[in-house]
Amino acid sequence: MHTATSSRENDTPSTGLDPLEICTLPASDRASRLAWIRDEILPHAISRERIAGGVALELRDAPGLAAKLNRLIELEAECCSSIGFAQRPSSVQGQRRLEVQGVDPNAPILQFPALSEPKKRGVGRRIGRAAGLGTLLSLFVCCVLPIGAAAILGASVAAPLASLDQPWVIAGSGLLFAAAAFIWQGRRTEKRTTSPDACGCD
Repeated sequence: MHTATSSRENDTPSTGLDPLEICTLPASDRASRLAWIRDEILPHAISRERIAGGVALELRDAPGLAAKLNRLIELEAECCSSIGFAQRPSSVQGQRRLEVQGVDPNAPILQFPALSEPKKRGVGRRIGRAAGLGTLLSLFVCCVLPIGAAAILGASVAAPLASLDQPWVIAGSGLLFAAAAFIWQGRRTEKRTTSPDACGCD
C-alpha cells in the first residue's frame, strides 16, 4: 500500500485543533468536501479510536478506497496544513487505517455516533461468540453424545455418559467451554495482529 501524509517528516503537528476552525476553504467548498467524505469515505468506516494527539478510523477495504484516502490526504494538506493525515497499515486483514493527528478528538466534526470504540466492541463480540460456542459444545457433550453413544453402543455400555445429562453439569460445562473459547479467540487475535502478513494492505 502506498502511504501518503499531509505533513513533512520533520514537522510536528500541534494538538487540540478543531479542523473546522482552521480550515481555509470557503463555506461552499467546505460543504462539498464534507459531503464527499460522508459519501465516499465514512460508509467504509468500522470503528473510531483515540490515539496520541488525535483519532484513527478503521475502514473496511474496498476497490478504490486506498486512492480515495490518498486523495483526501492531498486535499486536506491544502486547507489544513497544520493537521497530519496519514494512511497506515491496519493490524486487521481486509481493513485500512486513517490517522488524523494534531486535532482535538472531541471536535464535533470528528464525532461519528454510529462507530464504537474498537476495543469495547471487540470484547463484547468475543464474549458473545464464546458464550454461543460454549453452549453448543456443552449441549453436544452432555446431551447429543450420550444419546448417540447409547444408540450405537447400547444403553448398558453408554450408561456412564447418561450422568452428563443433568442441568448443573450442562451449565457448568457450558461456562468452562465458554471460558476456553474466549481465551482461544484472544490468542488467535493476538497471533493475527502480530503476524507480519497481517497488515491488510494487499
